[in-house]
Amino acid sequence: MTTATGAGQWRVDFDAEVVFSNGGSLRTEGFRLDIPGDDIEDDELGELLVRHLGLLMVGGTTITRKELIREPHKGSRNTAAEGGAPVRRTVDLTGPGTRLDRPAGAPGGIEGLVDLPVALVRLVGADEPVADRLALAPFAPAGHAVVVHTGRPDGPWLTPDAAALLAERGAALVATDGTDRDGPAAKALAEAGIPVLTGLTGLTDLPAVGTRLHAVPHPAGHGDGGGARVYGVAE
Repeated sequence: MTTATGAGQWRVDFDAEVVFSNGGSLRTEGFRLDIPGDDIEDDELGELLVRHLGLLMVGGTTITRKELIREPHKGSRNTAAEGGAPVRRTVDLTGPGTRLDRPAGAPGGIEGLVDLPVALVRLVGADEPVADRLALAPFAPAGHAVVVHTGRPDGPWLTPDAAALLAERGAALVATDGTDRDGPAAKALAEAGIPVLTGLTGLTDLPAVGTRLHAVPHPAGHGDGGGARVYGVAE
């Protein structure tokens, strides 16, 4: 079954049973994974699930339900297509409301703003697209630009606890398509000396993995905050 829910890459929503060769089994319901193309056979999906979860001693897999969904990849581990030459492309993430807030103590100029590996946290489609500590658990944010893709401009996009976690683990920069610059999370990031980009656009076109972020501040500033040109370079 195929359902079109938006432009972008393809994912699959499925139910499965994994049987282990040394006894026991694992069942999933409504599990979702990125897939490298626009369709996938049941045996390939079973292998993808095993790779994604890093399961050992698997005796067999059975897919009992499968639905293909067209939506941006979330960054499922070990699900990319193998082989092929990388294609380098640039995605402009600058919107009319893009702002850079760089607190006291952060490096000046473009230091700490360019050529940063991206940890992309996709929350599009979530009932409450706000990144908490659990949403950040799969990522290693040290030295990264942590990009939170909410799919909505208004409202909170990061919890204060998550902001504290990013500070503890050495995130270089935090960015989002949200526009909230004054909430508790924004204040926590400022206290930690972490630059924040808000009001990004085009995050749907940003690959889930393999992207580096570049933010170039406008020399004269912009409006009520620092304007910036932001883009991602992906392979």
